[in-house]
Formats: sequence, C-alpha cells, structure tokens
Amino acid sequence: MSVIDRVKSHFETLQTRVIEVPEWKDDAGNPSVFYSEPLTLEEKNIIFKKSNNFQDLNVLVDLLVMKLQIKDEKGNLKKAFKLEDKFELRRNADSNIIASVANKILLDTSFEEAEKK
Repeated sequence: MSVIDRVKSHFETLQTRVIEVPEWKDDAGNPSVFYSEPLTLEEKNIIFKKSNNFQDLNVLVDLLVMKLQIKDEKGNLKKAFKLEDKFELRRNADSNIIASVANKILLDTSFEEAEKK
C-alpha cells in the first residue's frame, strides 16, 4: 500500500462525532443530537481564513452550519442548518452553547481514542 493510500485509509477510519446539546431540547424534552464528520484540512483552511485567526467569532456559526448534521426520519444524515439560519444563530442563540458545540467539532481525536480503533 502506498503512503498516500495509508493516509487516506487512516482518514476513513475516523469516526463521526456525536454531539448532544441538552440546552436545545426537542418537543419531547430530549437533548438535540448532532453529528459531525471529521474536519478536512481544506475545511479547516476555510474556517481559519474566515476567522482571521479567530478574531471574528462569527466563524463559530459558520462552522456549525458547515459541519452539523442531524438524522432525518429514515436515519440518513442531512444538514442541521441552512445558510439562512446564520442570522438567527448569531442573534438569538446562547453564544456559550455555540462556542461549546464549535469546540466539540474542532476537537482532535485523542491518542486514547485512536488506540481503541
């Protein structure tokens, strides 16, 4: 196997991150559950360019819109937010929750998690 094939193979083993947000309850009172695929270098580059080295915190909302997914009624993943939801997220959402969810998306897999795979 070539080196690039090993690199791609490793990336394919990275798991979808499950992010529960208890503050955003559904109609039944359950926490909202989101899914986020691992960030690619290309996606990180987009985020860092938009953020101007995280001096503009609106990039946290961009990250949520870009990466968060939910399951539809058939169990398929689909985007959780539309582009037009950005305004509401910036104006009418708890900034601490936005930051917390964004941090969970940005977290790298720990060495211990990698060892379990």
